[in-house]
This record gives sequence, C-alpha cells and structure tokens, in this order.
Amino acid sequence: SHFPLRLKSVPSCPTHSVCTGPAAAAQPAMVSRLPLQTLRLRRASLSFRRPAEFLPRWQLVPGGANFIRAGASSSASTSSSSNSSSQEQPFEPKVKGFDIIKGQPIFDKYVDLKFKPEDYERFPGERLSFRDDPRLQVSSLTVPEGPAELDWNEMFNATVSVLRIVDRVTAVFGEIIHERLDDKDLMARFGIFPLEGKTLEKPLHNTGAVPREGAYYKMLHQVYWIALHVWLVHAKQYIIQENEALFGSAVCALITRRAFEWFWIVIRLWLMTEDVPAMNVTSELEHFMEFVFGLCAALDEAWKKEAPQGTAHALELKDEDLQEGQVGLIPCVKHVLWSNVYFGAVPHDSPELHELTVYLVRQRMYMEMLPRSCFFAAKFSWADFPQPQRQYD
Repeated sequence: SHFPLRLKSVPSCPTHSVCTGPAAAAQPAMVSRLPLQTLRLRRASLSFRRPAEFLPRWQLVPGGANFIRAGASSSASTSSSSNSSSQEQPFEPKVKGFDIIKGQPIFDKYVDLKFKPEDYERFPGERLSFRDDPRLQVSSLTVPEGPAELDWNEMFNATVSVLRIVDRVTAVFGEIIHERLDDKDLMARFGIFPLEGKTLEKPLHNTGAVPREGAYYKMLHQVYWIALHVWLVHAKQYIIQENEALFGSAVCALITRRAFEWFWIVIRLWLMTEDVPAMNVTSELEHFMEFVFGLCAALDEAWKKEAPQGTAHALELKDEDLQEGQVGLIPCVKHVLWSNVYFGAVPHDSPELHELTVYLVRQRMYMEMLPRSCFFAAKFSWADFPQPQRQYD
C-alpha cells in the first residue's frame, strides 16, 4: 500500500466533529468556555448532519496504521461494534525502512483486513460464483494498442509538465475520471445515485440555505464512486513506476498528485453546491479524505496480498492454489467494497455489491493491460461493462 496514513479509532464525545444530534448540543452552558476550534467543529456537525449509522470512527494520523472496520447498519450495531473493537488489540505494522525524502518510516502495510469466521465460510461460494463470469475473462477486454515508448510530441508534453512549465498531461485524466459521473445508468446498477438539483450559483445573501436531508449519505456514495477511478489511475502509475527511471517516475508521481488534487477540488465544489457553510467546507473535505484514503489503502492491501502477480493470474487460481493467509482476490475485494462503499449495511449477496465487485476487478485488469504510452498520453477510456448473463433474484 502506498498511502502513509494512520487510521486510529477515536471515541465518541460531545465536542468532536463526528458527533451529531443531542450529544453534540449537550451541556450548552459550557459552550462559551470551549476553544474556538471546538466551536467550529460543533457548528460543522450541526450544519451538515450525518446519519448515525454512517458516522466515521477513524482519525488520520501520519506515519502509522490501525485496522479498518466495516460500517454498521444501525446505531445499535454501531455501539456494539465500538464496544467490541475496544477489546481488540490494535494493528501495529512492522517498519521495513525509512523514507529519507518524506522523513517518515516505511511500513510493510498500512491496514489489516480482518475477517470473521462466517466470512471464511462464505468465501468458497463467492470464489465459485465469480469464477464463471465471462466479464472477468481477459478475452472479453478490448485494450488499445500502442508502443511502450512515447513519441516526440508526447515526450515534449511530459517534459514540460514535469518541469512545471505548463501542464499538458494531467488535465485529461480529470476528464476521463469525471466521465464516469455522467453515466447515471451505470451508477444506478451499483445503487449509487448522484446529487442533483442544486448549482454553484448562489444568491448574495444565502444565509438560510442548508444541506438537504440525506445529502451526506448520497455525497459520500458519490465520493466513493469517483475515488474508485482515482485509485485505478493511481494503481496503474504505481505498476509502471516500479520499473521506471527518473523521468518516468516523475511523470507517474505527477499524474497521481494531480489526480488527487483535482479530486479534492471536485469534492470542495460539491460541498459548496450543497450549501455547506463556507467556514465548514475544509473540515468536511478533510472528513471525506479520511474515507477516501481508507478505501484506497484497503484496496492496495487487497491486491498486494491476493494478486501479487496480477489480476488475471489471481482470477485463474483455484482453491487449492491459494497460499497461506489468502482468501482469493474476489472475496477480499468484495469485502473491502462491502465495508467501505456500502458501509456494511447491505447483504453480502446484494446484486449491487456483486456488480460493483465485477466492475472494479474488470477495470483493474484492463488498466494492468494498458500500454505505457497510452496511459502517459491519456489515450484510453474505461473498459465497457456488459450486463450480466444471469439475472439476480
């Protein structure tokens, strides 16, 4: 995994930004004695109310890690989950080196994927159900052809972009990623529905406007949807960067950095569109960043653990071919999506979860097969996603 983050469990308290409802407004007589930053966090929680079942339970701390847990489907299960997690020992990663440039240790992994006994009982059936899906066959993908090396014009564009004279490389990546948000029919197949009905054009005195009911849940789903494609771009550049010299490595780093910077700007604009107060936009953006980096780190760990030789090879493995500690790529990815994108609140046999798992694995396999020059020049589009041959109940 490539995100140096520490996901640390934080207890619920009436002055923390994750608290909403009566707990956030408790003890009003003490408000005047709270520091200014605490008052801002409390104001943010009241202005952009989050459903109790989707409250975050993680705090980002640079340079470490802790374990990631699934979201709960109700406030009662949230309470029981927090009680059970407090009894478990936190995940402590092993240090395998030190990054002199970043000035921080390098860990063997940043998240620990935890499974329950009932998960292990379900995994063999999941491996079997996904194995015969024709959409996960390499022959079903149409990958653009191209040389490994860039032509002189593409090399010039990459050079001036790396030297920060003018960026002629990364802008197209934002357009390619944002194109997925325009395909509402595709998003509906995964149970993801974008926020609509508001624009950035606001009246001069817009003091009475507030976010709509349920806006936080829909926006988080929307953020996760785009985050999957930003992660796919990041994963491709990381695969290329492992075998690149200085110039190619610089281009890869530029693509990932600009993709995430573009993503943060998009989320900020969404928050402003939804009438989140201006003084709370940054804190809400940081909150969404927690979810995004947690998802990316979990997906990195899933592929590192289950598909070290590539997605296509991992999909061909049978049960007897799995190494010790492996559960199969499909069950692992499906569990990550269930825990993050769907907050652990949908059944494991949900059609939307099944389809999103196939979609993500198919796109990852497509990106791995994409030629180097096509990726650097952004001359690609996402792989198609046919309808399933069998219908779900």
